[in-house]
Amino acid sequence: MDSTSFNSKILLFGEYGIMHDSDALSIPYKRFNGFLAKSNNLTEDQKKSNRNIESLYEYMIQEEYLGDIINSNNLKEEIDSGLYFESNIPIGSGLGSSGALVSSIISRYSKVDLKSFSNAELKKIMSLIESKFHGNSSGFDPAVSYFNKPMLYSNQKIRPIEIIAFKDFKVYIIDSRIESSTKKMIKTFEDKMIDSEFRLFFNNKFITNTNQCIDHLINNPELFRNSIKELSNDTYNNFHEMIPNNIKNKWKEGIRNDSYYMKLCGSGGGGFFLAYDFDNQINSSFSEFNFFQI
Repeated sequence: MDSTSFNSKILLFGEYGIMHDSDALSIPYKRFNGFLAKSNNLTEDQKKSNRNIESLYEYMIQEEYLGDIINSNNLKEEIDSGLYFESNIPIGSGLGSSGALVSSIISRYSKVDLKSFSNAELKKIMSLIESKFHGNSSGFDPAVSYFNKPMLYSNQKIRPIEIIAFKDFKVYIIDSRIESSTKKMIKTFEDKMIDSEFRLFFNNKFITNTNQCIDHLINNPELFRNSIKELSNDTYNNFHEMIPNNIKNKWKEGIRNDSYYMKLCGSGGGGFFLAYDFDNQINSSFSEFNFFQI
Protein backbone atom coordinates (compact mmCIF):
# COMPACT_ATOMS: atom_id res chain seq x y z
CA MET A 1 0.00 0.00 0.00
CA ASP A 2 0.98 3.63 -0.36
CA SER A 3 3.28 4.44 2.55
CA THR A 4 3.43 8.22 2.17
CA SER A 5 4.90 9.63 5.36
CA PHE A 6 3.48 12.66 7.15
CA ASN A 7 5.64 14.75 9.44
CA SER A 8 4.93 16.01 12.93
CA LYS A 9 4.46 19.73 13.42
CA ILE A 10 5.68 22.41 15.78
CA LEU A 11 3.26 25.22 16.53
CA LEU A 12 5.59 28.17 16.97
CA PHE A 13 2.75 30.58 17.81
CA GLY A 14 -1.01 30.47 18.12
CA GLU A 15 -1.81 28.01 20.91
CA TYR A 16 -5.38 28.58 22.13
CA GLY A 17 -5.48 31.90 20.28
CA ILE A 18 -6.18 30.19 16.97
CA MET A 19 -9.57 29.14 18.37
CA HIS A 20 -10.31 32.85 18.83
CA ASP A 21 -8.98 34.06 15.46
CA SER A 22 -5.49 35.06 16.46
CA ASP A 23 -2.74 34.48 13.92
CA ALA A 24 -0.85 31.19 14.10
CA LEU A 25 2.42 29.93 12.69
CA SER A 26 3.43 26.27 12.47
CA ILE A 27 6.19 24.30 10.79
CA PRO A 28 6.60 20.62 9.86
CA TYR A 29 9.23 18.72 11.86
CA LYS A 30 10.87 15.82 10.04
CA ARG A 31 12.47 14.15 13.07
CA PHE A 32 9.09 12.59 13.90
CA ASN A 33 6.66 11.22 11.32
CA GLY A 34 4.15 8.47 10.58
CA PHE A 35 2.52 6.53 7.75
CA LEU A 36 -0.29 4.04 7.23
CA ALA A 37 0.65 0.37 6.97
CA LYS A 38 -1.02 -3.06 7.07
CA SER A 39 -0.08 -6.38 8.62
CA ASN A 40 -1.69 -9.79 9.00
CA ASN A 41 0.14 -10.26 12.29
CA LEU A 42 -0.20 -7.10 14.33
CA THR A 43 1.91 -6.46 17.42
CA GLU A 44 0.19 -5.18 20.57
CA ASP A 45 1.09 -1.59 19.73
CA GLN A 46 -0.16 -2.04 16.17
CA LYS A 47 -3.41 -3.55 17.47
CA LYS A 48 -3.86 -0.47 19.65
CA SER A 49 -3.31 1.75 16.62
CA ASN A 50 -5.75 -0.36 14.57
CA ARG A 51 -8.42 0.07 17.25
CA ASN A 52 -7.72 3.80 17.33
CA ILE A 53 -8.29 4.07 13.59
CA GLU A 54 -11.45 1.99 13.84
CA SER A 55 -12.75 4.37 16.51
CA LEU A 56 -11.98 7.25 14.17
CA TYR A 57 -13.83 5.47 11.36
CA GLU A 58 -16.91 5.00 13.57
CA TYR A 59 -16.80 8.70 14.42
CA MET A 60 -16.47 9.79 10.79
CA ILE A 61 -19.38 7.74 9.47
CA GLN A 62 -21.65 9.63 11.85
CA GLU A 63 -20.76 12.89 10.07
CA GLU A 64 -22.89 13.15 6.93
CA TYR A 65 -20.64 15.84 5.46
CA LEU A 66 -17.66 13.48 5.47
CA GLY A 67 -19.62 10.79 3.62
CA ASP A 68 -19.13 12.65 0.36
CA ILE A 69 -15.40 13.04 0.94
CA ILE A 70 -14.02 9.93 2.66
CA ASN A 71 -14.33 6.44 1.16
CA SER A 72 -15.45 4.85 4.41
CA ASN A 73 -16.04 1.42 2.87
CA ASN A 74 -12.45 1.21 1.66
CA LEU A 75 -11.22 2.45 5.03
CA LYS A 76 -13.24 -0.18 6.91
CA GLU A 77 -12.00 -2.98 4.64
CA GLU A 78 -8.40 -2.03 5.33
CA ILE A 79 -9.01 -1.68 9.06
CA ASP A 80 -10.33 -5.25 9.03
CA SER A 81 -7.22 -6.27 7.07
CA GLY A 82 -4.82 -4.96 9.72
CA LEU A 83 -4.47 -1.24 9.04
CA TYR A 84 -2.38 0.70 11.55
CA PHE A 85 -0.40 3.93 11.80
CA GLU A 86 3.35 3.36 11.97
CA SER A 87 4.62 6.41 13.82
CA ASN A 88 7.46 7.63 16.01
CA ILE A 89 5.59 10.84 16.92
CA PRO A 90 5.24 10.82 20.72
CA ILE A 91 1.58 10.77 21.73
CA GLY A 92 0.51 13.52 24.11
CA SER A 93 3.60 15.54 23.24
CA GLY A 94 2.20 18.55 21.40
CA LEU A 95 3.88 17.49 18.15
CA GLY A 96 0.72 16.66 16.23
CA SER A 97 0.47 12.86 16.28
CA SER A 98 -3.27 13.05 15.59
CA GLY A 99 -2.73 15.66 12.88
CA ALA A 100 -0.34 13.37 11.02
CA LEU A 101 -2.85 10.51 11.27
CA VAL A 102 -5.71 12.68 10.00
CA SER A 103 -3.55 13.82 7.07
CA SER A 104 -2.75 10.20 6.25
CA ILE A 105 -6.43 9.20 6.32
CA ILE A 106 -7.56 12.11 4.17
CA SER A 107 -4.76 11.59 1.67
CA ARG A 108 -5.38 7.86 1.23
CA TYR A 109 -9.17 7.58 1.48
CA SER A 110 -10.47 10.75 -0.14
CA LYS A 111 -13.09 10.11 -2.83
CA VAL A 112 -12.35 13.41 -4.51
CA ASP A 113 -9.32 15.24 -5.80
CA LEU A 114 -8.14 17.18 -2.77
CA LYS A 115 -6.63 19.80 -5.06
CA SER A 116 -10.18 20.87 -5.89
CA PHE A 117 -10.62 22.13 -2.34
CA SER A 118 -9.47 25.53 -1.16
CA ASN A 119 -7.14 25.64 1.83
CA ALA A 120 -10.06 26.83 3.95
CA GLU A 121 -12.20 23.88 2.89
CA LEU A 122 -9.41 21.42 3.62
CA LYS A 123 -8.90 22.98 7.02
CA LYS A 124 -12.64 22.58 7.74
CA ILE A 125 -12.53 18.88 6.83
CA MET A 126 -9.41 18.31 8.91
CA SER A 127 -10.93 20.20 11.85
CA LEU A 128 -14.02 18.03 11.77
CA ILE A 129 -12.03 14.79 11.73
CA GLU A 130 -9.41 15.77 14.30
CA SER A 131 -12.10 16.93 16.71
CA LYS A 132 -12.58 13.23 17.45
CA PHE A 133 -9.32 13.38 19.40
CA HIS A 134 -9.36 16.87 20.90
CA GLY A 135 -13.01 17.82 21.23
CA ASN A 136 -12.31 21.17 19.55
CA SER A 137 -9.72 21.17 16.77
CA SER A 138 -8.77 24.10 14.56
CA GLY A 139 -7.65 21.73 11.78
CA PHE A 140 -4.37 23.63 11.57
CA ASP A 141 -2.13 20.76 12.71
CA PRO A 142 -3.25 18.31 10.00
CA ALA A 143 -2.87 21.06 7.38
CA VAL A 144 0.80 21.52 8.29
CA SER A 145 1.41 17.77 8.04
CA TYR A 146 -0.54 17.51 4.80
CA PHE A 147 1.18 20.36 2.96
CA ASN A 148 4.54 19.69 4.66
CA LYS A 149 5.34 23.38 4.62
CA PRO A 150 5.38 26.20 7.16
CA MET A 151 1.82 27.44 7.41
CA LEU A 152 0.50 30.84 8.43
CA TYR A 153 -3.04 31.32 9.68
CA SER A 154 -4.15 34.93 9.49
CA ASN A 155 -7.47 36.70 8.90
CA GLN A 156 -9.20 33.29 9.09
CA LYS A 157 -7.19 31.99 6.13
CA ILE A 158 -4.28 29.59 5.93
CA ARG A 159 -1.46 29.69 3.42
CA PRO A 160 1.98 28.11 3.03
CA ILE A 161 4.95 30.42 3.46
CA GLU A 162 8.66 30.23 2.73
CA ILE A 163 11.17 28.69 5.12
CA ILE A 164 11.44 30.79 8.28
CA ALA A 165 14.88 32.06 9.25
CA PHE A 166 15.85 32.13 12.93
CA LYS A 167 18.20 35.10 13.12
CA ASP A 168 20.50 35.58 16.12
CA PHE A 169 18.81 32.84 18.14
CA LYS A 170 18.15 29.10 18.15
CA VAL A 171 14.87 27.31 18.77
CA TYR A 172 14.57 24.08 20.75
CA ILE A 173 11.84 21.75 21.87
CA ILE A 174 12.29 20.56 25.46
CA ASP A 175 10.80 17.23 26.55
CA SER A 176 9.03 17.60 29.91
CA ARG A 177 8.81 13.78 30.17
CA ILE A 178 5.13 14.18 31.09
CA GLU A 179 2.30 13.03 28.81
CA SER A 180 -0.36 15.62 28.15
CA SER A 181 -4.02 15.43 27.15
CA THR A 182 -4.97 18.10 24.63
CA LYS A 183 -8.67 17.54 25.33
CA LYS A 184 -8.09 18.09 29.07
CA MET A 185 -6.02 21.21 28.48
CA ILE A 186 -8.62 22.68 26.14
CA LYS A 187 -11.27 22.10 28.81
CA THR A 188 -9.00 23.86 31.35
CA PHE A 189 -8.61 26.78 28.97
CA GLU A 190 -12.37 27.01 28.36
CA ASP A 191 -12.92 27.09 32.12
CA LYS A 192 -10.36 29.91 32.43
CA MET A 193 -12.18 31.90 29.75
CA ILE A 194 -15.24 32.05 31.99
CA ASP A 195 -13.30 34.43 34.24
CA SER A 196 -13.78 37.97 32.91
CA GLU A 197 -10.32 39.17 33.97
CA PHE A 198 -8.54 36.32 32.18
CA ARG A 199 -10.80 36.71 29.14
CA LEU A 200 -9.94 40.41 28.91
CA PHE A 201 -6.21 39.61 29.14
CA PHE A 202 -6.45 36.85 26.56
CA ASN A 203 -8.57 38.64 23.96
CA ASN A 204 -6.54 41.82 24.14
CA LYS A 205 -3.00 41.36 25.37
CA PHE A 206 -2.24 37.70 24.65
CA ILE A 207 -3.64 37.59 21.13
CA THR A 208 -2.09 40.96 20.26
CA ASN A 209 1.31 39.80 21.50
CA THR A 210 0.99 36.49 19.63
CA ASN A 211 0.29 38.35 16.40
CA GLN A 212 3.24 40.65 17.06
CA CYS A 213 5.59 37.71 17.58
CA ILE A 214 4.60 36.23 14.24
CA ASP A 215 4.88 39.53 12.41
CA HIS A 216 8.24 40.34 13.98
CA LEU A 217 9.65 36.87 13.31
CA ILE A 218 8.71 37.04 9.63
CA ASN A 219 9.01 40.76 8.84
CA ASN A 220 10.87 42.61 11.63
CA PRO A 221 13.37 40.23 13.27
CA GLU A 222 15.08 43.06 15.16
CA LEU A 223 11.90 43.45 17.23
CA PHE A 224 11.35 39.76 17.85
CA ARG A 225 13.34 39.34 21.06
CA ASN A 226 11.27 41.81 23.06
CA SER A 227 7.98 40.42 21.79
CA ILE A 228 8.84 36.77 22.57
CA LYS A 229 10.08 37.78 26.02
CA GLU A 230 6.78 39.53 26.75
CA LEU A 231 4.78 36.54 25.50
CA SER A 232 6.86 34.15 27.59
CA ASN A 233 6.35 36.22 30.73
CA ASP A 234 2.61 36.63 30.19
CA THR A 235 2.21 32.90 29.53
CA TYR A 236 4.07 32.05 32.73
CA ASN A 237 1.88 34.38 34.78
CA ASN A 238 -1.48 33.43 33.24
CA PHE A 239 -1.23 29.81 32.05
CA HIS A 240 0.33 28.19 35.11
CA GLU A 241 -2.02 25.18 34.86
CA MET A 242 -0.44 24.36 31.49
CA ILE A 243 3.16 24.42 32.78
CA PRO A 244 4.39 21.35 34.73
CA ASN A 245 6.32 21.95 37.94
CA ASN A 246 9.57 20.58 36.48
CA ILE A 247 9.41 23.23 33.75
CA LYS A 248 8.32 26.26 35.79
CA ASN A 249 11.70 27.00 37.37
CA LYS A 250 13.48 26.68 34.05
CA TRP A 251 10.90 28.94 32.43
CA LYS A 252 11.38 31.66 35.06
CA GLU A 253 15.17 31.27 34.94
CA GLY A 254 15.26 32.14 31.24
CA ILE A 255 13.23 35.30 31.77
CA ARG A 256 15.24 36.31 34.85
CA ASN A 257 18.59 35.80 33.10
CA ASP A 258 17.29 37.39 29.89
CA SER A 259 18.92 34.55 27.95
CA TYR A 260 16.15 32.28 26.63
CA TYR A 261 12.38 32.49 26.60
CA MET A 262 10.01 29.54 26.84
CA LYS A 263 6.48 29.09 25.58
CA LEU A 264 3.87 26.40 25.15
CA CYS A 265 4.24 24.03 22.23
CA GLY A 266 0.59 23.34 21.56
CA SER A 267 -1.81 22.96 24.47
CA GLY A 268 0.82 22.43 27.18
CA GLY A 269 0.29 20.43 30.35
CA GLY A 270 3.17 18.17 29.40
CA GLY A 271 4.89 16.94 26.28
CA PHE A 272 7.33 19.33 24.63
CA PHE A 273 7.87 23.02 25.31
CA LEU A 274 9.55 25.60 23.13
CA ALA A 275 12.64 27.58 24.05
CA TYR A 276 13.97 30.52 22.06
CA ASP A 277 17.64 30.70 23.00
CA PHE A 278 19.47 33.99 22.39
CA ASP A 279 22.62 33.34 24.45
CA ASN A 280 23.39 29.63 23.91
CA GLN A 281 22.17 28.64 27.37
CA ILE A 282 20.05 25.59 26.56
CA ASN A 283 22.84 23.00 26.72
CA SER A 284 23.77 24.00 30.26
CA SER A 285 20.34 24.99 31.58
CA PHE A 286 18.55 21.84 30.38
CA SER A 287 21.29 19.23 30.77
CA GLU A 288 18.90 16.86 32.59
CA PHE A 289 16.24 17.09 29.84
CA ASN A 290 16.02 15.69 26.34
CA PHE A 291 15.86 18.51 23.84
CA PHE A 292 16.15 18.98 20.09
CA GLN A 293 17.09 21.99 18.01
CA ILE A 294 14.66 22.79 15.20
